[in-house]
Amino acid sequence: MLQRHTRLALPNSVHFVTTVTRERGRWFIDPELCRQILGVFERCRAETNIICLGYVLMPDHLHALVVQTAEGIQVPVLMRRFKRRTSVRCRPNLLLAPTLWRQVYDDVGVPGADACWTKLNYMHWNPVKKGLCEKPEGYPWSSAADYFFDAEKSIVKIQRELLSPMMP
Repeated sequence: MLQRHTRLALPNSVHFVTTVTRERGRWFIDPELCRQILGVFERCRAETNIICLGYVLMPDHLHALVVQTAEGIQVPVLMRRFKRRTSVRCRPNLLLAPTLWRQVYDDVGVPGADACWTKLNYMHWNPVKKGLCEKPEGYPWSSAADYFFDAEKSIVKIQRELLSPMMP
């Protein structure tokens, strides 16, 4: 039987979440599909009143740094809604699995501003490390441009001003 750990459900707790496709591969390379998936994530984020500090959609997984704004189980609700809404509607035709995402996702508590910046840097440099772009701000499916250019280009609304006073 699948053993699940207890998820932190505290107000203002920061979470680094990762969800991976059922079959690893280069599924999220079509710009329209990427826009659609991130649009669903944004709608689910807004519905659950979760704050997003940063994100990146890679070809086979999504990382997001989010803040739970009130007591309850908001992060699990966000992830459940997102995965359910994208699992069938956004599933690439070539994917052999019946659903898009693996059943479980990673949810790691992030203790403090330094750890937040470490996670943001990891996310934003991930596409460069994987050879998808030359600079983090050149990857269209992440919040990197919002941080590097002080722009608001992201599909997912991020609130970088929460971390700006603590910039390294």
